Amino acid sequence: MREVRHQRITAPGAGGDGLGMSDGQSWLVEDCLIDLSACPLEGLDEAVGVTWGSRAIFRRCRIRGAGKLLLCGSGDADKLAVERGKTVIFEDCLLEDFGRRGPEVQSCMRVILRRCLIRNWGEPGRFDVRAFAAWAHHGGRIEAYACVFDQPRFWRGWRLMARDWLAHLGQAWNDEGLRGLLRPANWLPGVCRGLTATAGGHVRAETCRATRWWIRLEGRYGPRMRPEEAAALVERLEAMRREREGKARRKED
Repeated sequence: MREVRHQRITAPGAGGDGLGMSDGQSWLVEDCLIDLSACPLEGLDEAVGVTWGSRAIFRRCRIRGAGKLLLCGSGDADKLAVERGKTVIFEDCLLEDFGRRGPEVQSCMRVILRRCLIRNWGEPGRFDVRAFAAWAHHGGRIEAYACVFDQPRFWRGWRLMARDWLAHLGQAWNDEGLRGLLRPANWLPGVCRGLTATAGGHVRAETCRATRWWIRLEGRYGPRMRPEEAAALVERLEAMRREREGKARRKED
């Protein structure tokens, strides 16, 4: 297993990803910051890409600031055999301030989110084509347990909202044709798309909470997380962020 710990990644590597995993190995990533918010979008691919038979576990990581945050599964037909069934796990992670793919899962891969905060997708400064948080399609699966999906606001300006809405309709047509356009959920703007599945994807949200009534979480199972539990999770992850930032400043001094 390849291990990455206590790393601060603020620029993409040669492949355009902040952290790319495409070697077919298992990875363990702990206590890392992947922050690409200072990088121009045209120079980025994903903040994290797990493809071509790799699998990974992320613990206590903050990942933010990319147009495309997390991609699991390449979508390449010739890689389906090695990607099928591979699992990527995020535990106690902060995924925030991005355009889309937080995460996107395809190619029959599986993602598990445990005690994560997914916040501020469709961030105007990181928007490229369309916005969404967690999306599973073409055999991909996302299971979210005790997670919070948070948006600071709905309206992102006429230009962004119109581009986003039209791009989602175009994606629905490309994936499912007329059937896609007949699904009411495909007419939602991206800021509303918290946890969704289309075109053969599957999602499950167990004991999760959306902070706004208009955030869609599909595949709900069991009771919702109580507001006080959601607030406690957010505060714990924010405390983790503050502690890590303080250590980084002290190290620089």
